[in-house]
Parts: sequence; structure tokens; C-alpha cells
Amino acid sequence: MRLPGTRTLMTFMASLLVPLPVVGVLPSDTHSYGPIDHVIVIMQSGHSFDNYFGTRPGVDGLPLSGCQPVAVGAQGCQKPFHLPSGQARYGLTDTLRVTKKAIDGGKMDGFITAQPNSIIGSVAMGYLDGSDLPYYWSLADRFTLFDHFYASSQAGALPNRLISMAGTDAGISSNSLSGDITSPTVFDLLDKAKLPWKYYLQGYKGPSQALSPGQVIKAPVLAMPSITATADRARIVDTSQYFVDMAKGQLPAVSYVSGTVSSERSPQNPAQGMAFVQSLINALMQSPEWQHTALLLTYDDSGGWYDHSKPPTVGGTTLGIRVPTLLVSPYAKSGYVDSGQLDTASIPAFIEQVFRLPTLPSQEASSGSVLSAMDLSQPPISPAIGPAQGAAAVIPRPAVATIYLLYLGALTIAAILILLAFRRYRRQDLPPPAPDAPEVPA
Repeated sequence: MRLPGTRTLMTFMASLLVPLPVVGVLPSDTHSYGPIDHVIVIMQSGHSFDNYFGTRPGVDGLPLSGCQPVAVGAQGCQKPFHLPSGQARYGLTDTLRVTKKAIDGGKMDGFITAQPNSIIGSVAMGYLDGSDLPYYWSLADRFTLFDHFYASSQAGALPNRLISMAGTDAGISSNSLSGDITSPTVFDLLDKAKLPWKYYLQGYKGPSQALSPGQVIKAPVLAMPSITATADRARIVDTSQYFVDMAKGQLPAVSYVSGTVSSERSPQNPAQGMAFVQSLINALMQSPEWQHTALLLTYDDSGGWYDHSKPPTVGGTTLGIRVPTLLVSPYAKSGYVDSGQLDTASIPAFIEQVFRLPTLPSQEASSGSVLSAMDLSQPPISPAIGPAQGAAAVIPRPAVATIYLLYLGALTIAAILILLAFRRYRRQDLPPPAPDAPEVPA
């Protein structure tokens, strides 16, 4: 008796031992920075560094003596306080006028009086902590947190989002846009280098939809004829395509991702935006792209929330309010607080450095380099799915080598069992021994 399909099964098992191809790695002639073949920029909205990380140990956080006057000339003042869930969604104002008044020539004492009324203005002194933002704080535990990353512009979300891709605000000083944007962008450099890119915009329905002002603020590429009137328009897609591209190993060299209904800007719920970001990072961590990616999570401006750090001056321009920023990558310095001075203009500079692109002609001076937070000589950080609530344990995703060892061990055990079974059946196939011949009487 033969064991059916034994040879077929053994052939299949042997095929599993062949190394799997690495998906999503760009050709070696892209001249990327070390093992980094992909840069992802996730830009959320409207929070200051102190509002999200001001109470985190080891950072340049909220000063114990900080207290803002509740009215001009008033004796009373409001100290920073932990925000109740309802107040975390209060809509603050963050126009250029309000931001300048809040900064007050570097005194950083006008955050309450800059708001339309003192009741809402006092809320600007509120902050969230690790119990409110467990996932973001867990990322800071495992990767790099920047505590001196400033919005380049004081004028709001639109100019800062433009700076994040063009290195300049093109003279835009508000969230209103009166015409097309013609500034060259990092996307032009990528096109010339034949490197793929995409802009993933939450809720985007395609070229035929009527654009809202909010969408243009979140994605200034929609106001750029050099993109919208060319084949590059197909590179602007809904965020659902991000997960498709990730699963297929088709992540482009550079990706920008913007939330709209999940942007975190007040009065939106920060927890909803955090869940959105977590879904993006989890998808990356569960894909082969993880090993070759640097992901930068940052914010377009402070949203009117208090921050005590005086903005520096770069290239003759005083920067905006400090914003939360994290570098998530296998080569980010783990659990590290990078206190080097950076700003929104550091983002296109980072992409230019990673892919060895020329500098944009109109690019403003940036404070420093994001590369300071990377260490290519360290053992790569393994991906992990962070906590969704409180102090829930981080669940590590096994490294590829570990998975292969497990496969090999399982296949070895299976091969031994099949061999034993095969020998057993061979014994059953042998003819029974002949009986002893009867004795013949003499």
C-alpha cells in the first residue's frame, strides 16, 4: 500500500523553504538614504506640543510656573490644566492675528487674551496626557519624539501644508486662497527623478467632485494646475487606496497622508484622529514595506492651544508655534527625544536628503535635518501594534527571520511525521512470512 500524494506533499513543503521575495523595495539606482526607500508624511491639524506632550517626562514641557493672564491688565491668571473630554473639543481660533498676539513678541503670554472671549480663551491652557493619547505616547516610547519642531508659518494650516511640500508659503498668509498655486514642489523633483509619489486625502472622491475649501486647505495640491491639469492628478487619491497599495506592495517612494474628518482639529475628537493614524501605521507595520520606510507624523499648526516655547527666527522669519512631531521607522532612535531645532520646511528638505534630490529653488531655510533622529547602524526596531486603551501591552510583530525559523521548525516536524507514517505503511505492504512447513511423519 502506498501513501497517496506523498511526493506531491514533499515537493510543496520544499517549495516553502525558498526565500520569499522582498516586496516594495525600490530599485538600487534610486540612490535613497541607506535602507530607506519610502517616506510617508502624515500631517494632522491643530495642536501644540504642550497640548499633547507637555506633561511627558524628559521633554521641554509645561513649566510649573506657567500662568496666562485671563484679560489684558488683569491680576488673575490661568495655569495649565488637564482637559476634561468635552473641553478638549472646544473650537479655538488660530489666525495670523491670534497667533501673533499669543506669541506677543516672544513673551508667550497672550494665548487667552488672543481668543474671541476669555471663557473660550482659558481653555487654550488645557492639555492632554498619556491617558488621553495612549497610542501617541506609546509611539514616543518606541521611536523618536521631537520637542523643538515648529510650524514654519504663523498664519495657519494652509500655508504650513504648502511649506511641507514646496518649502515656501508662496506669500499665503491665511487659510483663504484666491487663485492657483504655482510654486514648484517636491513632487516636481520626484517626477524628474522618475520616483513615484501619491497624496492620500481622506474622503477624496476624484477629479469630478466639487472641492470644498477645507479640502484645499488639507491638500494644497488640489490648487496646483501643474498637478491637477496633468497626468499627476491620478496621484491624488482617497486614503482607502493607501491600504490597497500597502497590501499589494505598491507603496510609492513618497506618500503624503491627510485626514479631513479625522484631522484632530477642534472641535473634532482627538481620539478619532489618533485611531485614524494608528490604522495607517499598523498597516505599514504589518507589511514588508516596514523595513524600508521612514514615517513622519506632524501637525500643520497649534490650533490656538498654548505652548510655552518661544519660536526661533530662521532666515529672517519668526516661526510659528511648536507642534507635536514623531519619527516612526526601524531606524528611528528608540525612545529618544530629539531637541534639535526643526520646522515644517524641514519636511521637503528631508525628502530631498533621503532621495538625493536637488533643493527646490524657492525653498526657505529650514531649522535642521530630520536625519538627526535616525541611526542606520542600530538593530532595526521591530514593528509593534501599540495600545488602543490606557496601558495595554504592546504586541510585537515577529521579525521576518523569526517567522522563517518557525516555518522551518514546523516543516521539519511535519517531514519527520510523514517519514514515520511512510515507513509504517511500507511495513503493511510487505507480504506476511510463509508458515513453517508441517513435519512429515517418518
